[in-house]
Amino acid sequence: MLKLVVATPDKRKVELDCLPTDTFAEVKSRIEAMTNHLSWQSVRTDLGALVPEAATGVPPEKQRLLCNGRERKDGKETLGSAGVGAKSKLMLMLAPGYSMPAAPIASASQEVAPEPEEAEAEAVELEGELPGATGAMAQAVPSVLVRQGRHRYKVRVPQGLKEATFGDLADFLAAQMLPPGIPSSELRLISKGKTASRDEPLSDQQSCKDMSVMLLFREGFHVAAEGARWMAEKGEELAQAEARLMSLSKRVEANFSDAETSLQLTEVAGFIDTLLQSVDSVRVNSMKLPQMEELRNRAMKADERLKELRKTVRF
Repeated sequence: MLKLVVATPDKRKVELDCLPTDTFAEVKSRIEAMTNHLSWQSVRTDLGALVPEAATGVPPEKQRLLCNGRERKDGKETLGSAGVGAKSKLMLMLAPGYSMPAAPIASASQEVAPEPEEAEAEAVELEGELPGATGAMAQAVPSVLVRQGRHRYKVRVPQGLKEATFGDLADFLAAQMLPPGIPSSELRLISKGKTASRDEPLSDQQSCKDMSVMLLFREGFHVAAEGARWMAEKGEELAQAEARLMSLSKRVEANFSDAETSLQLTEVAGFIDTLLQSVDSVRVNSMKLPQMEELRNRAMKADERLKELRKTVRF
């Protein structure tokens, strides 16, 4: 029996008991069950038998499973033939546009723990093909090897390096290879010692030779990522404050307000005031600006409601 550790996109680690003869297709089915808030013990009946179920986790076709740094695309390949051993680590990535379901609740048969932030990320090695090729393609298809720290992304360019731009490459990396939520505008591609512009061709010659570029993130990207996390957290807190405010409003309108009502309104008012002071100073990328504007509008609406209540209840 092999005990595999699956690292999910939302920084969780979950252990699965597997057999060397299990295929990666079967492993993906177990991951689907895992993200369906079920332990593997609940769907394994005997040595390898699977119990059909209504799955609401990550479907196998939405999974990109990496083992030893390489994506395993052949569902018939067994763990044993791939050299997977005890305590091997698998990395789960998602198809573009698909989001990870909510974290499962830990039970006696399945322990879920957040991945430590200080843990070193497993190296990733992915391959893909740049879309957009039309007409006759080069006899020998060149590739671009993209290096990002320990990660490697090999992108084949069938239309030829002269016909594709660094913008095309950045868009493909953001959509197909990098973790979800990273816009291509935040990518910085270094070629021949300088930052390439989006409209610049990968090569000024129609060469069949492979080329190598370095991937970095633009200055302020990590600050924007922190801002996105702050926005998500405050969005949840604001939803709780809005629910509280609605309940308190009903008490005031029914003339049931008392000292406790005044105290709770003061607490909500303090949170809303702090949120409105902070929302303009938090930086997010351009894709998140509409969500930040929505957060601001919700906070302003709650503030207006509080002002109306102040006319009825003395703070």
